[in-house]
Amino acid sequence: MNRFFNLNAWSKIEKSLEQKPNILVSQFAIIAIIAAFFQVVNDLINTNYIAVMLDMVLAGIFIITFLVNEKRFHLCAKFIFVVCGTGYIFVYAALIPKSIGAYLVFFPIIALVFLIFSNEERHYKYFSVAYVLILLFILEITNYQPFGEMNVTQGKSEGSSFYVNMLISVFGMVFSMYNMDIINKKIDEVRLATLKELEQKNNELELANDELDHFVYSASHDLKAPLLSILGLINIAKYEVKENSILEYFLRIENRVQRLTQFIKEVIEISKNTRTEVKVEAVDLKELLDNIIENNNYIEGVKNIHFKKDINLNVPIPTDKSRLEVILNNLISNAIKYMDKNKRQKKIIIVASETTTHFEISIKDNGIGIPKDQQHRVFDMFYRGAQSREGSGLGLYIVQNMVFKFGGNINFHSEEGEGTVFTISLPKILNRKYFPF
Repeated sequence: MNRFFNLNAWSKIEKSLEQKPNILVSQFAIIAIIAAFFQVVNDLINTNYIAVMLDMVLAGIFIITFLVNEKRFHLCAKFIFVVCGTGYIFVYAALIPKSIGAYLVFFPIIALVFLIFSNEERHYKYFSVAYVLILLFILEITNYQPFGEMNVTQGKSEGSSFYVNMLISVFGMVFSMYNMDIINKKIDEVRLATLKELEQKNNELELANDELDHFVYSASHDLKAPLLSILGLINIAKYEVKENSILEYFLRIENRVQRLTQFIKEVIEISKNTRTEVKVEAVDLKELLDNIIENNNYIEGVKNIHFKKDINLNVPIPTDKSRLEVILNNLISNAIKYMDKNKRQKKIIIVASETTTHFEISIKDNGIGIPKDQQHRVFDMFYRGAQSREGSGLGLYIVQNMVFKFGGNINFHSEEGEGTVFTISLPKILNRKYFPF
């Protein structure tokens, strides 16, 4: 007996938050069946046999609703409940006096409509609400006599029927609000559990990232020493080896070791950018650019490139020198490496300007340019546009990440065969140690 009063036991549908709207259809169908039989008893007591038949038909509609819903035809059951059930109540209300209060049942039905349709079925929800309101509106404008003046109650059981209908309506509204509260509570529980799980996974991910970053940084540093030793031994061997074929092998080994050393350097730069905060100091941009260009003099073909600098900045500028040096070095070295050998005049133009809050630096070349179908990938890790060129594919990835670490922006424009211009915009980071104003 106690099991009967457990609402969840009324349906065999899976008890989950996703299935809650479908479970409610079965629950309310049973409540409607019970309410209809209450009316049957009331009308039998008052010997109103026509009303008894009407009540039995209504109970039959809700029995069909329950059975169809339990067979997992949920949408069909909802339409039987809303269209047939409400439509029949409309006809019932038109055949009896308004004083019996059959129209009161429309209000809990409207409340329940918002519960039985899921978010994916919201267009059915709005259709159903509109349908119920239209039927109620028709009853109101026709003074509850859309089919003419009729009274199948024969003047019997009007007083008791009103109280039964009012009780059914109140119970239906309370039932709807109670379930709405239960659903909201379960949604909050799921949301909080999800947030807690997400926070835990984020903490685990941060810990894993820290450990991985520490490993990469340590391993990269540990690899530098043996590589430098190999380079030293190669340089010694080159002086002692006389055969050109063997010397060629040593030169190739040296080249590969230098590439690996450069790769490790770039990995360390990525790790340092992640691990360390922006450190502000006074930077003379003109001097920094001169040093970078001088350091790139070893690149093949650099002697044939004309460098032009147009620096319109108040110096020194407040920024992170080490990061800015890496950014500019990568951009300038790329401009040198990807210069068009077939052009008679090879040039790289560096322009710097400032506003009250930012300074911009653009590096323009007339090199080979970047094909349009590759431009969306230039900042990807390990991506190299020109496969014939040597490099790790990390340079522009590092540049973008360091620019973002500043809180700045980077963009570029390139035409294949014409050249490329990269523009970085970095915020001025004031440090009163150097800039007391």
